[in-house]
This record gives sequence, C-alpha cells and structure tokens, in this order.
Amino acid sequence: MKKYLAIICSIMIFSSCDKVEGPYMNDTNIEPIDTTYLKKILIEDFTGHLCPNCPDAAREIEAIHDIYGDQIIGMAIHVSTAFAKPYHSSQAPSFQYDFRTQWGDDWDDIYAISQAGLPRGMVNRIGYPDNHKLGKDEWASIVAQELSKQSNFKISINTTVNSIILKSKVSSNISGDFNIVVCLTESNIINWQKDGGSNVEDYQHNHVLRSVLIDEPFSTSTTYVSGQEIETIISYDLASLEQFNIDYSSNTAVLGNGNAGGWNTDNISIIAYIYNTSTKEIMQVEESILNN
Repeated sequence: MKKYLAIICSIMIFSSCDKVEGPYMNDTNIEPIDTTYLKKILIEDFTGHLCPNCPDAAREIEAIHDIYGDQIIGMAIHVSTAFAKPYHSSQAPSFQYDFRTQWGDDWDDIYAISQAGLPRGMVNRIGYPDNHKLGKDEWASIVAQELSKQSNFKISINTTVNSIILKSKVSSNISGDFNIVVCLTESNIINWQKDGGSNVEDYQHNHVLRSVLIDEPFSTSTTYVSGQEIETIISYDLASLEQFNIDYSSNTAVLGNGNAGGWNTDNISIIAYIYNTSTKEIMQVEESILNN
C-alpha cells in the first residue's frame, strides 16, 4: 500500500502543472473551452495470467485512474504463450482459462510488446514505431503529457439490445487518415492469476479485451471540419462473439484449450477510439457500459 501511495503522490507532483483544471480557459482568446472535448487516454496493458509481475501493472493503472478519474481508460490484453497460455486439465486444475483473443495476438505481432517483456503497454500508442513499448513506471509521465493536449474529437456511445451507435464530433479542423475501432471488454472476472510468489485463485481481472467489432476508416474523407458530426452504427450478437473466442482458442491459438467462454453481459463495456493510421496515435477514446 505504501508503494502505491508513493506512486500516486509522485504522479500528483509531476502532473500538477499539466492537468487542466476548471474553468478551462483558452490561452489564446481567454474563452472557456468546451469540456465535452476533454482529452481521454487509453492505456493498453499487455499482460498474462501466468505473469507474476503483471498485477503490479494493473494496480498502476488504478493508481493513475485515482488521480485523473474517467479520463483514464484501461484495457488488459492477454498475450504470449509464455504468460497467457492456459494450463490443460492434465497439468493442474488452475490457470485453465484462455484470456487470449485473435485481436490481442494480432496487436502483439504488430507492436511487438511481449517481445520486450511483460508487463508492458502503450499509452495512446504514442512513440510508435520505436518508443511505444513502455514499462509500467513510464505510463504516468506519458499520461500527463497526453492530458495537456486538446482533443480533436468527441465520441459518445449509445446501445440497444443488438446495436451500438457512435456519434463523433470534430472539435477543430484536421486532416489525415483516421480509423475508428470499437472493442468489448469485461471486468470482474474472477479467475487464477500469478501475483508475485502467489497463485491467486480468486483474482479479479478487469478491463479484459474480449472482442473487436470494427477497425475501419472513420469516414470516406481525409479532411474534417470543426463541428462536423459522423455517426457509426454497429450490429452485434454477443453469443456469436463469445463463440468466436472459444473457436479461436480451440483451433488457432497456440496451446489453446477452448476454455474462453462464460462471458457475463452485466460486466461488459464498450471502448471506442479514433486513431491516426500513419502514426498509430490514438486521438480520442471513450468508454461506456454495454446496455444489453
């Protein structure tokens, strides 16, 4: 506990000059800034249930979240055969769940995170292609830098029983190639986790990547005008998405076992973000509970 209080204090000291507090004044014309465009940050935590140091990274995200609140959005991505493979029943009754996904494995191939050693992650994917693979102790300083930026986009999320409606608004003129991504994550998953020297049977896994619904161009244009609104509607079927993960674990994932189901719809969230396809930088991110 003392360790994480120290981390929190150090974050507060480091970021006290960077965090924008009310009344949100614009340095140029001294007019209030629209707080609906508040910058939000995605921390992608590449992890594994067999990684004994990975719970420290999860606790680091919570410590940063305690400072900045809902401006911080976490995603736990279980990757690698060394730290995320499931045990088979012949090995032990523990660690038999397969948290891996096709998308997490694909991202790990693209960004080479696990090759650098876990736990490790990305903050808004800043620094790609050379300086994006960050240790947990580097996250807080990058978060503070990112929060000093003004967001070019706002994202709002609404859901029905079988669709997700995204309404995105442009806050300032900008040009570039951007994609929009919509993911599902699940929290409050009680399962095994190595934590230091302990094997914890009832560890609470949060923000676990479950599925990616889309990763597609934000619009047909590369020029965006302040005030422009773009709507994206995605249909989904949770049972089919869950079965896809089961099949991936059974048939494709290295050393998979098919034990990848059991989703609890009450604990699923939607994460949507817009990123620059050239730099990979995430421009804005939003999270909402799935109202299914």
